[in-house]
Amino acid sequence: MARRIKISSGVLNVRLHPHPEGIYGEFIEAIYQLRRPVRIRGDRYAMLSLLSRTEANDGIYTGLITTFTKIDTTEPWFDTDNLKEASEKDISRISIPDSLHPNATSFHFLFDARRHRFYVQTYSKGRTLSVRSAQRMLGGLAADLAITRRFNEAVIDIVQSKAGLEAVFALTVIKRVTVTLTKPNADVFDDDFDENIEGFLEELHSKKLTLIVEAEPRQSITPNEGLRRVSRSALEHGSVKTEGRDEQGATQRSTDDYPEDLHDKYDPDAVSETHAFRQLTGR
Repeated sequence: MARRIKISSGVLNVRLHPHPEGIYGEFIEAIYQLRRPVRIRGDRYAMLSLLSRTEANDGIYTGLITTFTKIDTTEPWFDTDNLKEASEKDISRISIPDSLHPNATSFHFLFDARRHRFYVQTYSKGRTLSVRSAQRMLGGLAADLAITRRFNEAVIDIVQSKAGLEAVFALTVIKRVTVTLTKPNADVFDDDFDENIEGFLEELHSKKLTLIVEAEPRQSITPNEGLRRVSRSALEHGSVKTEGRDEQGATQRSTDDYPEDLHDKYDPDAVSETHAFRQLTGR
């Protein structure tokens, strides 16, 4: 039996305002057309290197994110043979085209334009791309002047897990709960809670609402259904933080530390990595 290979994905919630029909498909096409690398950490960059439109009529866009090392050739070079900084003569022999970058790795992505969810592969054959790095990449592309002029500001949040919310509420003593809600899209919900929040923020010309619940002296907050309902919305539209005590003493927890993690294993002799990722997303 072939060794089964790990595959995993994180999820980003991309929100535009206003958001008329078709706007998210136009958005992913526009940021792909930039053909621009974005620094995600240190000398590591990422870019959308492939976009497939074959399922665009169904609101599905697939493709690749490629990460690579971008060398700053203006910085000093080191000669490991002579154990000293390379000379100008040595450096003059180096010829690397500006468009070539080493240590490249590609990861699959799927963008569901109807639900404005961006699924990104976070593990591939021992290489990783954190969902936060994918958020930095998309955020950097969305902040391009050509994009903001056309789509206004894009809000890109990491979707957090329900298990993470339970962990946040599992403190022995909860003295404060802070729920942050950014302006959501109401069209993906079954009831009017998020629609009311969006209307409230719109009327105030605001993009964020922060709800703070504090315990009475010598009491602990007991999260009821109302607080949990607001908090569940924040898993896709913000974050939830608790402050209090556990067995170790004073502490705090945040759903930011519990991103949604889709993971599985697949047999490479039976299915391709592309197909395994698609199954993982459920799209």
